[in-house]
Amino acid sequence: MSPKNKICLIHDMFLYRGGAERFNIMLAKTLGADIAALFFSEQSIEPKSLGFSGRSIAFGEEKYSWLFRQIYLKWRVLFHTKFLREYDTVIFSNDCLSAIHHARKDAMKIYYAHSIPRYLFDQREFYYQKVPVLARPFYIIIRAIFKQMYFREIAQVDEIYTNSTNLQHAIRKYIGRESQIIHPPVDMSIFIPVEEKEDYYISFSKLSTLKRVTHTVEAFQEMPDKKLLVIYWQNDPQKEEIMNLGVWYKNITFLTLTDNNQLPKYIARAIATIFIAKNEDFGMVALESMSCGVPVIGVDEWGIRETVINGKTGILISAEITKVKLISAVQKLDRETALTMKDACIKRAEEFSLESFEKIVKEKFL
Repeated sequence: MSPKNKICLIHDMFLYRGGAERFNIMLAKTLGADIAALFFSEQSIEPKSLGFSGRSIAFGEEKYSWLFRQIYLKWRVLFHTKFLREYDTVIFSNDCLSAIHHARKDAMKIYYAHSIPRYLFDQREFYYQKVPVLARPFYIIIRAIFKQMYFREIAQVDEIYTNSTNLQHAIRKYIGRESQIIHPPVDMSIFIPVEEKEDYYISFSKLSTLKRVTHTVEAFQEMPDKKLLVIYWQNDPQKEEIMNLGVWYKNITFLTLTDNNQLPKYIARAIATIFIAKNEDFGMVALESMSCGVPVIGVDEWGIRETVINGKTGILISAEITKVKLISAVQKLDRETALTMKDACIKRAEEFSLESFEKIVKEKFL
């Protein structure tokens, strides 16, 4: 990389231990870029824990609930990201495109879309229902303003990349722009298989409505002979609600980790991973599971179709999730069946290896 090509990756916030956060750290590490975000929560992933050695720039603080946090984010992105002027390339991630006004005119401006702003487009009603009734008129006005801003700002982007074919179609449909696909990778030196298997199924998705962990917990309530381990993080929005569902069931265990690097060993020892998120744009959970040689019970829709091969590296059930369908899939994917899928899972994960990702990214961005 030319010493003149100074790169910054700007993300909205490091609030959760999610796929977007892991991806951005790997991308910044590969490019030798700095990372900027509104804040870096102690409950999110610490970039240095994944080998990142660049600058971590916080342009705000961790405060406010969802609605006011979005307004606060927009304010800070608009008026507190002048530091971007020192960069030759700026990569925008998630809902921080308003910072594009501070990028130099001669800078390369790249947008990597982990998703589209769902509250502006296909999940407007879902997010509207989260807003207190008295605040909804105000929210509608703010949302309309944000949408106009989004279209003006994305028009200034030089190149758009995204994580899946499904999201590529959504960008074309809702935004009217073409994009290139760079699939998120899995670090197969971290997510590795083990010989010692245990007798539990695992869920390590964020405890939130769209991840549908509630459905998983309710299904295992009906299967006392099957064990479920639910990995969660302290910032997960539905933590209390979902934990209360399983607290009285001896076959359901909840575990929070203080270190993200502890996660692979719990995945690798499981029979299978339950990953039934709704409208998942890609889903690094599936890749990380398969890299450990562990098959996935997923949903036959959206990004999961691009990773899990039905009948070979897991079981895909129809998009309209029911307790009966999920119970049936768990019963089919028993310990013995899961072991027969181990090699196919690892081989599938190799197609999304970190090494391949690094090669593609360097060719595209450097």
